[in-house]
Amino acid sequence: MTAMILMNTWRRRMLCCVLAGLLPACTSVGPGPGERQSGPPKQAASLAPWEAEMLPVVSWSLSPGPVESRAIDAPGLRPVFLVGDDSLSRSWLRLRRDRMRRLNALGLVVNVASPAGLAELRRLAEGLRLIPVTGDDLAALLGFSHYPVLVTSTYIEQ
Repeated sequence: MTAMILMNTWRRRMLCCVLAGLLPACTSVGPGPGERQSGPPKQAASLAPWEAEMLPVVSWSLSPGPVESRAIDAPGLRPVFLVGDDSLSRSWLRLRRDRMRRLNALGLVVNVASPAGLAELRRLAEGLRLIPVTGDDLAALLGFSHYPVLVTSTYIEQ
């Protein structure tokens, strides 16, 4: 029980750092802020040691489903998108990855069971940064319960 509480605390700190833009080194693929990717997208690298420890990632309050678009006021929030290892998320990611790239959005993989699932999402993302982390706290803070979703400082949309 204590180990679970410590892991949940660690995951919350990780999410806060990710959203604050403090973890540029925790992604294994993709250009950094302001950088352009030249040539074909990189293939997903193997998992970082901390990523393997994070799996499986389960966001208990989130599931695949429709999200109603709405305005929010979260100044300074970096654009992030939430996806999982499911067919709806994979389709959404395929259709919107160019837009996510233009926004320099960071991908949070909020439900994924295996390294293979994370690798497949990274392959589909074609160089976008994807980090496995629970999305429960962000979803509670911003009031949504489904993904895939894009969150910016001014809106939430699917």
